[in-house]
Amino acid sequence: MTQETKGKETCTNAKAVPDATPKGILIPLKTTLETRARGSLLDVYVTSVPVKQASGALEVIRRLLPGDGAVDLQHLRRFAKARDVPDAVREAFKRARVEVLGGCGETTSTESATELFLIVGSTNAISSAAVAEELSVIVNDAAIFSIQVPRLAPTSQEQATLWSSQHWPTVYKKSNPFGPHPSIVSRTEQEIHGEVGKWMDLASEVARQADGTGSGERVGVVIVERKNGIGHPVAVAGDARWVDWPSEGPGNVTAHAALRAIAMVADGLGSSQSHRTHKKSSRTQNLTRTLRNIFQDRPVLDAEKDYCDLSGTVAGYLCHDLEIYCTHEPCVMCSMAILHSRFGKVIFQYRMPKTGGMCADGNLGHGLFWRKELNWTLLAWQWVRSSNGQSLGPADFHA
Repeated sequence: MTQETKGKETCTNAKAVPDATPKGILIPLKTTLETRARGSLLDVYVTSVPVKQASGALEVIRRLLPGDGAVDLQHLRRFAKARDVPDAVREAFKRARVEVLGGCGETTSTESATELFLIVGSTNAISSAAVAEELSVIVNDAAIFSIQVPRLAPTSQEQATLWSSQHWPTVYKKSNPFGPHPSIVSRTEQEIHGEVGKWMDLASEVARQADGTGSGERVGVVIVERKNGIGHPVAVAGDARWVDWPSEGPGNVTAHAALRAIAMVADGLGSSQSHRTHKKSSRTQNLTRTLRNIFQDRPVLDAEKDYCDLSGTVAGYLCHDLEIYCTHEPCVMCSMAILHSRFGKVIFQYRMPKTGGMCADGNLGHGLFWRKELNWTLLAWQWVRSSNGQSLGPADFHA
């Protein structure tokens, strides 16, 4: 029996998987676009047109502003009845009528029933004088006024309802233009929710072992592969930044728990490929040993040995579609490693406001899990443990 086969035998002799009882709740992370979109408003022109001339007025506007002047207004109702808009819109219209027609500016009930408000377009795209001139073929002495409307689409029905009461009738299309589709997030939560607690317990245990042995900070990571809806761990790693490293400074940054766990999966994938059986030169073997000393990518702690799996994953590309459970929000370096390794999901317990790379609504605001300018996106949650559960607590170091 080869040494590699012995190692594989030892690693797959795993302990029983921890209790799967749900022990907390999942909170989906906001993307950078979602956090920046909140409260962003756009100034638009609005006018009132007779119901019978509504389609003709809209055609005039579309000729005047092709593509709405490169402003997306699809989340806003283009026409609205007087009774369906907020009081502020009706008051603005009243003031505009006074300027155009004089008098009190009041609209009779008959006029309200036979007229519709129409969003013309962004005030930055055209002047009110140009709008009045073009609409004059349909509406004499058009009252044109400006209001503020949500610049971007709502990400929930509750948000759409709130914006409708504050600004203008807004439509929620059961989609999220700034992040993962809500139905995908919900379906995935249902799939993983019952198991999150046990993987977090395992991550917490290896974190305690890392801290207790002096290997590293109290950080733990578990990588899970899901087959037929059932997850099983393929790598468990604790932080090892202090192993064979000076105690001053940040420690060995290449031995963070997330990087070690990813390296263990890579080792498993590599061991299942035929090129690993080829004879290597002594120079290559020496380089491999040196790199392993730096990256600490071999199981050392008890929990790491109990749950490591050197049989490889079904994914053809490293960690494609795997799940990674972390006691702490990964630092920027580890977050990018998770991204480039093509994980499908990341779940962590504690936010790291000063060092974390995943959250978009924190001090740093990186939101690396969902950035369209990067080459991969994945789903991400913070897991909040129920009371009376295990606790490691947040910290200020790079996880």
